[in-house]
Amino acid sequence: MANILIADDSPFIRTAYKRVLETQVDFVVSSVCEDGLEAVNKCSELEIDVAVLDIRMPRLDGISASKTIRKNNPDISVVVVSAYDDWSYVKDLIETDSKSKAYVLKNSLDDIGELIRIVRKVMQGHLILDNALIEKLIGYYERHSSDSGNLSGRELEVISRGCRGMTLQEIATDLEIPPADVEVIQGLVEEKLNVSGDDYLSAQANSTIAFLNLCVSLTLG
Repeated sequence: MANILIADDSPFIRTAYKRVLETQVDFVVSSVCEDGLEAVNKCSELEIDVAVLDIRMPRLDGISASKTIRKNNPDISVVVVSAYDDWSYVKDLIETDSKSKAYVLKNSLDDIGELIRIVRKVMQGHLILDNALIEKLIGYYERHSSDSGNLSGRELEVISRGCRGMTLQEIATDLEIPPADVEVIQGLVEEKLNVSGDDYLSAQANSTIAFLNLCVSLTLG
């Protein structure tokens, strides 16, 4: 059973997320909070597995709350819900650690299954970026590919799906290629981005961070 905390200053949003998450028999919303400071305190008092935090809240914003929550309890997974597709917020969220974290845009949660999927994925240890943000990153990279390196279209497809928290098997199924081919492509991605990992989850997270940093450096360049 997963114990979930929801923090948002909107009563409507809190109720909506609670209803969606509790459609799952193995999810329990153990705490509903109005601001980030309350969320931090509740995560210290209760046994929470996942904290779903709005980015803009009174007293303490969602990213600052997530950092304190993880400092106090590194095992709590974090989902930050935001209205802003700004890369700087993502970098702020993952600057200290990236395991079991997600940055998702509010309008993506119009699909009620997306919140459920993301909560399950962060509990498995994935780093997840919102689909719209990923597409923005890839589009930017493609427009500047002559200046930024030699990631192929297929490699970008694997990066995109890895950023969404897909496993190797899920990527293989989605791209309709053998899992062994995905492993080879993932290896090329890691080589070109100069990253590695002890396992697929860490390699996927490191690839996501490296690709994000690459795209941000292009905007500054």
